[in-house]
Amino acid sequence: MNRYFLRRIILTVFSLLGATFLAFATARLLPGDPLRLMIGDQNLSSDIIAAWNTRYGLDQPILTQYLLFLRNAVQGDLGTSYHYIGMPVTELIAPAVLVTLKWQTFALVLAIGVALVAGCAAALNHNTWIDTGIMFVSVVGVSVPDFALATVLVVIFALQLNWLPVAGYETAAHFVLPALTLAVGPCALLSRMVRASMLEVIHLEYVTTARAKGLSERVIVIRHVLRNALLPVLTVIGVMVGRVLSGAFIIETIFNIPGIGRIGVTAVLQRDYPVILGATLVLALAFLITNLVVDLLYSVLDPRIRV
Repeated sequence: MNRYFLRRIILTVFSLLGATFLAFATARLLPGDPLRLMIGDQNLSSDIIAAWNTRYGLDQPILTQYLLFLRNAVQGDLGTSYHYIGMPVTELIAPAVLVTLKWQTFALVLAIGVALVAGCAAALNHNTWIDTGIMFVSVVGVSVPDFALATVLVVIFALQLNWLPVAGYETAAHFVLPALTLAVGPCALLSRMVRASMLEVIHLEYVTTARAKGLSERVIVIRHVLRNALLPVLTVIGVMVGRVLSGAFIIETIFNIPGIGRIGVTAVLQRDYPVILGATLVLALAFLITNLVVDLLYSVLDPRIRV
């Protein structure tokens, strides 16, 4: 396990390098000059523009700029924002990460919890109206885009029923609609995975033996069926985290939440290279750590994997 853990750490480092370099190169291929966006309608001399290029390192070759970014990032310095002139990227991103973490944690817990219950109910009532109804709802949930679902939820719960606020982040109620919007798709996909995995396990011989021993159905489902069925489900959860993180860009923009997603969208529009790289680094690191934790949980559910 120690050797495996070391390999995964090395893979995580190379994955971070690949993600940041891809974001770095892509941002510079986009049309537009960040300094021109900063200047706006001002008529500045070429000497001042050259001085700004030197200040932000834009006069260096692209590879040199990337290596400088890596050197500073290792020291905890992600540079200063072009759009928010003089503000360190870490001070800009840190509060946004906390905001995103609050509402996305609720969305993940909601998606996983509902999916486990719905998937188990569908598997235990296979080929009944309960199974058919849950699978129908899951297909609808997978098919509806986030922006369309957000519009429907806002119209129903905010404008018509007036139960929840439309946008913002001041209270916990402001996070309900974004979390619901984000949770529906992953929940629908995960519930189908739980159902399929449980149907593969529920008819195996050791489950039949457990029933022959007189164990209660609740103990059989939780201790024997669900535990063994969760191995492939964990893989889906790891991938699902990536979908949740990417969904922050659209949903935070729709609901005006000042999280890492909305900051990333603003940074792309303003060609704010340091903020783009900082947001990419944070999101990639969160996704890679989550997948590392998921891989380590395999050995908890099935001790044979340790070997």
